[in-house]
Amino acid sequence: MKILQLCNKLPFPEKDGGAIAISTLTQGLISSGCEVKMVAMNTKKHFTPISNVPVKFREETRLEAVPMDTRVKARKALLSLLAKKSYNVSRFYSHDFKNKIVSILKEETFDIILLEGLYLTPYIAYIRRFSKAPVVLRAHNVEWLIWHRLAKEERFRLKRTYLNKLAKQLKEYESQAVNLCDGIMVFTETDKMKLAEMGCKTPVEVFPFGINLNNYLPAPAPQTPSLFFIGALDWMPNVQGMEWFLKHAWNQIHTAFPGVTFHIAGRNMPGKWKNASIPGVVFHGQVEDAMEFMKTHSLMIVPLFAGSGIRIKIIEGMALQKPVISTGIGLEGIICVNGNDVIRADTYHEFFDAVKKCFDEEEYMNRIGHNARKTVEEHYNIGSISGDMIRFFSAMIDSKQTQAKAAAAE
Repeated sequence: MKILQLCNKLPFPEKDGGAIAISTLTQGLISSGCEVKMVAMNTKKHFTPISNVPVKFREETRLEAVPMDTRVKARKALLSLLAKKSYNVSRFYSHDFKNKIVSILKEETFDIILLEGLYLTPYIAYIRRFSKAPVVLRAHNVEWLIWHRLAKEERFRLKRTYLNKLAKQLKEYESQAVNLCDGIMVFTETDKMKLAEMGCKTPVEVFPFGINLNNYLPAPAPQTPSLFFIGALDWMPNVQGMEWFLKHAWNQIHTAFPGVTFHIAGRNMPGKWKNASIPGVVFHGQVEDAMEFMKTHSLMIVPLFAGSGIRIKIIEGMALQKPVISTGIGLEGIICVNGNDVIRADTYHEFFDAVKKCFDEEEYMNRIGHNARKTVEEHYNIGSISGDMIRFFSAMIDSKQTQAKAAAAE
């Protein structure tokens, strides 16, 4: 099966959930016998010299990267708002990227066109003109829902109004775009349900995020207990959640456990945190080795109050046998049981109680971690997931061919 995979960023370095989700799937499909050609936007925000991508991956995917500037521009954002068009989407459109897709489709034939996220959907019209292959959207999130939840948590009225506007425009676009595809893949049953509520008529299947478990070998528990958070710190839901945790939960935890430290890592850390001095808190910024960072610390903290899709860092933490304490939104869509393989906390009192129980009862903390690893082994193995996905693609191809024959017979 020959697949053209279109991405809104290069999947390297593998330092955020989106990049890991893309690269892991690509390698899983190739290992299952598919031929994958990847074309990715190389944005200023996530710019990576293509020479930094592993040679094996570049060669196997015949990787091409198109430079793009998707940064938010105030004037364009205002004009889009007045024109009632989603700026979240329009800033990912580029004539250069469109021309690259068209030139490839003129030269090659593919069995599947795979779009990694909603922001590739503006190119569907051009894909249809030059390819008869089914177009499959891999929806990493229900995008409008992220902005809707951010607006709900925003205290400042003017900003809340603006975020609500963005969410409304994005929902209108997303509701139309999902019906332009031949098939949709989502990470969670929750997202599948949300798409149905939006009026999606396109076939939707759930394929959880998968990992290669050989790359996630648990390490012995650290001698000194600590908390940690790792995630993109230029993503608003992460920043919002971390600010809440530091303001409402951390002081109580640090007072009860003065020897415990809280380690925060992630790219593009806000400037106000770089020189911040909060007792017991260590701001690392972007770390060289995310896996090693997670192995070094005891408890993963995920205070997320907005978002959609699946929190890939939680799956990684569980694979490394780390007890995860997260809000319900953070755990949304993950196959897990509160008190068995994860710990849910939605208030600062619940975060404190969860941390206290883990540090007071080592056996409980270890049991949560061991069960978390078993859950990932059972449900998030990329080998079986990519095989199921190929069968879904085959069904899309058969359906497309049947429709074409029926149309020709009329």
